[in-house]
Amino acid sequence: MLIALLTFRLAGAGFVLLSATLLVGFLFGESLYGAGTAWRWDHKTVFSLLSWLTFAILLIGRARFGWRGRRAARILYTGSALLLLAYVGSRFVIEIILGRSP
Repeated sequence: MLIALLTFRLAGAGFVLLSATLLVGFLFGESLYGAGTAWRWDHKTVFSLLSWLTFAILLIGRARFGWRGRRAARILYTGSALLLLAYVGSRFVIEIILGRSP
């Protein structure tokens, strides 16, 4: 029981930090990527937004429907895998999905 509570608290804290990261990236993207480019649509952005959506669904499902156990674990693992692809999956996207060599 305590482990489940701690897991959802950590998922909630991670969701807040991911939200802040996406917001800061949107607000300061123009200064990073040049004028007229506030948001850069690459695989990192897409996977980050998909993981944000997955964690939002998990936290809403927990609060409204009491999701626990296998359903919550699957959603948590899915969001974590998407976030992993967003940040360390550049080589995977280039080599496997796009079929290019680095």
